[in-house]
Amino acid sequence: MLAALPAGASWAHDLPALAILAGLAVLVVGADVLVRGAVWIALALGISRMAVGLTLVAMGTSMPELLVSFTAAHSGHSDIAMANVLGSNVANILLIIGVSAAIRAIHLKTDKLEFAYMLVATAMAGLPFVFSGRLDRPLAGAMVGMLVVFCTHLMRREQRRPRPPEHHERPKGGPVGWLQHLAFLGAGLVMLAYGAEWLVDGSVAVAKSMGLSDAIVGMTIVAVGTSLPELATSAVAAAKGHSEIAIGNVVGSNIFNVGAVLGIAGLLQPFAVDVAALDWLMIATVVSAVLLTLVMKTLHGVPRLVGVAFLVSYACYLAAEVARMPG
Repeated sequence: MLAALPAGASWAHDLPALAILAGLAVLVVGADVLVRGAVWIALALGISRMAVGLTLVAMGTSMPELLVSFTAAHSGHSDIAMANVLGSNVANILLIIGVSAAIRAIHLKTDKLEFAYMLVATAMAGLPFVFSGRLDRPLAGAMVGMLVVFCTHLMRREQRRPRPPEHHERPKGGPVGWLQHLAFLGAGLVMLAYGAEWLVDGSVAVAKSMGLSDAIVGMTIVAVGTSLPELATSAVAAAKGHSEIAIGNVVGSNIFNVGAVLGIAGLLQPFAVDVAALDWLMIATVVSAVLLTLVMKTLHGVPRLVGVAFLVSYACYLAAEVARMPG
């Protein structure tokens, strides 16, 4: 998440204020369209909204992280992938869940499956910090394998479980309905990608005009930029009362970030991990994952006050990281 996003359109640099406004608008509309398509697909297939959030929505909104890490690995800068994944996972929990719960308290009883895999993924990401200081191909392959096992386990659970409570709302999955809502899903993902890029490009241009350093811009604006699709999608889902999509999107994204993003980067190019530079980021990743698991299991959701506490914690974390940066 600390990597720069792919170069955007020049107009965003020339008209940063317009790019920021356009990016925000496209993000909100794209998230609304994506949630609408995802919920319809879940109902039409007779599977839970949580499962769709954990898979289709999570993988789609994690595309910026995947593209950044894939590009970095291909160009010989695979070490960027670790910071990208860890930073995104912290933002997913503290920022995105915080915003979503602040908008509307999340009430949701969840199974152990998704949170167990999120903790396993977090532990796998931390192995290079404890042992070799490297992400080698065997560990990267294990990360990809973990993702495959998770998806398989999730689909088997969906086949065994009783129909979700909303099953009575199941729409008729005619060809027109499927075509329309698959188009919603695709259009939503495209809009999220473009909206995030415009917003980040415009914000970076404004920050540069104010004389902010590359390090601060990277840690704040660009860092949050790759998590904007998750933020927009979960916030809109929470506002509409689709808590399963909001939580599933975040938990699934965290699993996908390790299993696919970090795993693919490590398979393409094994790399050394800068433990000294990323140690606090790794700690924040572990703490945030454990914290979300405990909150969801004990409170069966995320109250507004806890959401605000998550946001304050994320702001303090960012401030501490920026303070640690060399000038």
